[in-house]
Amino acid sequence: MLETARNTRTDGRRDLVTELLGLWLLLAVFLDGWAHINLPGLETFFTPWHAALYSGMLATAAWTAVVIWRNRTPGQPLLQAAPPGYRGTAVGVVLFAVAGGLDLLWHEILGIEVSLDALVSPTHLLLGFSQFLILGTAVRSARAASHAGNPELTPAALFAVVLMTGLGAFFLIYVSAFVRPGPTAVFTPTPVGTPGRIQAELPVVITLASYLLTTALIIAPFLFTLTAAGRPARGIVTMLVAAAAWLPVVMIGLRPTSIAGAAGTTVAAIVVDLLLTRVPETWLGRRLPAVTAGIAALLWTGQLVAFAVTDAIRWPVSLWLGAVVLSAAVAAGLALLSSWGSARPVPDAAGDSTAVGSS
Repeated sequence: MLETARNTRTDGRRDLVTELLGLWLLLAVFLDGWAHINLPGLETFFTPWHAALYSGMLATAAWTAVVIWRNRTPGQPLLQAAPPGYRGTAVGVVLFAVAGGLDLLWHEILGIEVSLDALVSPTHLLLGFSQFLILGTAVRSARAASHAGNPELTPAALFAVVLMTGLGAFFLIYVSAFVRPGPTAVFTPTPVGTPGRIQAELPVVITLASYLLTTALIIAPFLFTLTAAGRPARGIVTMLVAAAAWLPVVMIGLRPTSIAGAAGTTVAAIVVDLLLTRVPETWLGRRLPAVTAGIAALLWTGQLVAFAVTDAIRWPVSLWLGAVVLSAAVAAGLALLSSWGSARPVPDAAGDSTAVGSS
């Protein structure tokens, strides 16, 4: 028993170091994005921002090599020496090196991307996928260490989920509800057939899509981090909102309206986490869709209140309230899908466990 506990602590420290290196990579990615947005004219691959990213990757590669070497037993092939969860990390490191070389070649031949194309460039997407593999190390490690189908995630694994949410926010920043304060813009509904109607509605359509996608970006990892008993980790909503909101807001240059919206959502997230500590177990089982719908509604209400206080909401009430309702529906739908066909034990009034899931 003591040996098992000692190994668990050792593995936890190892995974935490890996995720701290992942934080280095994530911050470097956003720093590079900030440079491309706020420092126009970057015409070379060799920049301080790329240096921060690639030095972080070198440190990650070195640490991964150390982890694998320490885990190796005499005579064991190096390929089989990777601890549980770290084969994907090694693949991510190698893939990043390949993608980095391809990205350098891409830039030398086709030039530097200067707009939206930078986020969907094939070499950049490959770099992003390799980083997802690296950031997910602690999650894979925790799952390998658990014999249950829905394991208890370690602190390092929870940190990993937050980091992956942040990386997702980077690649979806063009549809982020935190960088597009649409409800503060004037919108006058125009009848169908009116000239210019599509152009007038396009910003609203993009903002509505941003609310739905950003809701999914926050709610999906929240559902993933629910414990086997259905309890959320303390502070998880606030951590996910911080990753999804503040990193993009800083990257675009700390615009006042975006800061206000992120602050309002963060305050709402803190309230949500406090409420979740008092939610009965049964609500996180049978009524999980209602809980996630409430989370989404509270988060975006917090943002809208902040907009109203610091600027103004210029959308008609049917539009901004509809955005909240649609977001709540997406959150509820994700919760319903996550529990479809599964069974989660939920204590009944007598203290016995009952399986909750689709029949």
